[in-house]
Amino acid sequence: MRKSKRWMAVIMVAGLAASVLAGCSGTPEPEEDLVKPKEESTQAPQAVAEGSIAEQVQAPSRFALEFSDTAGQLSVSVDASVTVPAAEGFRLKTVASRTFTQEDYDAVNRVLLGGGALWERAVEEDDPAHGFTKAEIEQRIEELKRLEATGATYVDEYGDERSYGEAIKNFEEMLKYAPDTVGTREIEAKVQYDPDAAANGTPEKNWLMGNVTADGKDYVVSLGNELTPDWRWISFMVSYLENGGNYMPVGDAPAAGTSLNAPPEDIISKAEQAAADMGFDEFMSCGGEYFSTFTEDEEGKMVAADNGYGVYFTRVIDGIPVTYTHTDGSTSEGNWSSWPYEKLYMIYDDEGLVDFQWWDPYTVADKSDEYVFLMPFDEIQKIFKEMFQKKYAFYTENNMKVNFAIDEIRLGYMRVMEKGNVMEGTMVPVWDFFGSQTVEREDGTTEVTGGPYDSWFTINAMDGTVIDRNLGY
Repeated sequence: MRKSKRWMAVIMVAGLAASVLAGCSGTPEPEEDLVKPKEESTQAPQAVAEGSIAEQVQAPSRFALEFSDTAGQLSVSVDASVTVPAAEGFRLKTVASRTFTQEDYDAVNRVLLGGGALWERAVEEDDPAHGFTKAEIEQRIEELKRLEATGATYVDEYGDERSYGEAIKNFEEMLKYAPDTVGTREIEAKVQYDPDAAANGTPEKNWLMGNVTADGKDYVVSLGNELTPDWRWISFMVSYLENGGNYMPVGDAPAAGTSLNAPPEDIISKAEQAAADMGFDEFMSCGGEYFSTFTEDEEGKMVAADNGYGVYFTRVIDGIPVTYTHTDGSTSEGNWSSWPYEKLYMIYDDEGLVDFQWWDPYTVADKSDEYVFLMPFDEIQKIFKEMFQKKYAFYTENNMKVNFAIDEIRLGYMRVMEKGNVMEGTMVPVWDFFGSQTVEREDGTTEVTGGPYDSWFTINAMDGTVIDRNLGY
């Protein structure tokens, strides 16, 4: 509940933004015995003395393969480019989770927000209008009445169902006391981290929230530094206040009913320059796609509203990129906390920046000076064929037919962790198999999911073990 309340606080600061209900569905998780087990070993990975990565793995520039199960219900078609880093070798790295620093905030504020001051609404505890203006409350009343007419269920910021009539009545009462304009006061933009804050009942010490006005536009800023072995919420968000930052990726074309005049290559250049100006020398852009916000129309259907193009960034270690995927790594087993992967991206529309997201940063240190042994690609593709069918057998077991189309195979770094250790992990070389899946259900419906950032299979390049990216090991 802490997470939900904090984010909704951001939405409330953004001006009573209307709630957007969206559903997400991920790939069902494989059973534990379907993943090739990783044997514990006290020996260090086999090292190689010389030879580039390409010489070690002997991978083709393109690879094709087709196979299916005996019933023909699960089929895999591979016609993929094979990407291998142009480097001498991989070294193991130690990765430690970290919180955001004052330097992080100052760099982002200076470049993306022109060094603007952080401010908040001046709201007295007994203010019956709760700090909102007449125009904002009137807009919210109008939205609630429209939603009520569609027959939709009203769910408040805490996920509780409420009566539209009661909510409208409350806002109409607030409207009697609301001012035409809102008062503001400046906030000290001080970034803090107290590992005992949550335990001491003062988690707000690790949060910095407010607004910054830049280029005549108001942005909502939220920086969270909650990091403990059993709980984490490490995030730094800058969102154009008018749309609340509720952007979702929609692929390689704008969502229906929206448009974007700025070509993606211009936005990529703009984002890369911003990253360079912020001193993000350890990052590189690794692609992008269109994003949209969504709202309900008069018939209660979700439709795209604002549109933008987002640029993804990933870390580069010793000249080798950390492979970016849409999998966030927030899944956990048992009572263990999860350790999501670092995420950094910027979204622009035709008027400029609309969203900046940076989650779960970390530090990297050398674990070994030696290059690790990499299995030949020929062995990797054999493991892929053998284990892929086992991982996705649940489709056929549930009377579904599925086809996977793999169009890219990439070798890069990935952060792995030991189960239960969410503070320190290891950066290791892995092979990822990207593409899409087409699922046919018993009722005749068909669903296609996936794309250039969806990895359906991950193999440790040193020993051939299969890694579950959802869990991080």
